[in-house]
Amino acid sequence: MVILVILVILVIRVILVILLIRVILVLLVILVVLVILVVLVILVLLVILVLLVILVLLVILLLLVLLVILVILLLLVILVLLVILVILELLVLLVILVILVLLVILVLLVILVLLVILVLLVILVLLVILVLQVRLLILIFLSY
Repeated sequence: MVILVILVILVIRVILVILLIRVILVLLVILVVLVILVVLVILVLLVILVLLVILVLLVILLLLVLLVILVILLLLVILVLLVILVILELLVLLVILVILVLLVILVLLVILVLLVILVLLVILVLLVILVLQVRLLILIFLSY
């Protein structure tokens, strides 16, 4: 009877050990599954982080491209304004040149008019001298 009780106790212990081993195995499987799930979640989060970093870098690159385009447009506007300024300066110089040419023409016309007046005065003086000589000749002729 004692042997039977010992055998029953041994069998119960073996059954308990087997049950304990099963529980430990189930717990280990659950732990492994949890670790795999945590690793998968960490990997997914890393992939999302890498994608976010790539997206931020692309946005920064796009902003840099837009900045370069704006700088180029600003430089083009400045260039156009400088060209307009140079054209206006050339127009002012052309107007000044035309005014100078007109002034030179006016001075030449005044000189020409003065020369004509001088020539007319010389002709008038010569005519007066001629008339005086003719009168003198007439007086001389009449005196004889």
